Amino acid sequence: MAKNKLQVTYDFDFLLLAVNASVKPYKLAWSLNKELGLNLMKSENIEIGFTQTKSLSIQNFAHITDFQTVRLIRNKAEDVNGSFSGFLLPELKNFDYLILLENESITFNENVFISEIKQIPFVQFVSKINTQSLKSKDNLIF
Repeated sequence: MAKNKLQVTYDFDFLLLAVNASVKPYKLAWSLNKELGLNLMKSENIEIGFTQTKSLSIQNFAHITDFQTVRLIRNKAEDVNGSFSGFLLPELKNFDYLILLENESITFNENVFISEIKQIPFVQFVSKINTQSLKSKDNLIF
């Protein structure tokens, strides 16, 4: 009997920025709101379940409008006890946070956006990441 395989390809149509900032997530979200005019609000933690006993929790903040979605995601994941357990994107383990930007506006300038993030005093480094080169890019689908 012949078997059919379902192959699914996802469209990673967003800008991904990796950020180094040694502050709590809520402080970075507040600073991004202040500097960029966003309204990042704490969203429910992203839960990734592997087995019945093993699951990871990832903090995230979201700013959602009709034409733009900005998510601040903590790269370090915690287990159910709140202790460090791994990374959302293991190949970017040197970065503390990820900013996921889905934008449909033609007037948006990503270089200005990145330079404004770099102006925040406790942000040490911001880098644009090519999602196609990531091995664990499927972790960004939620």
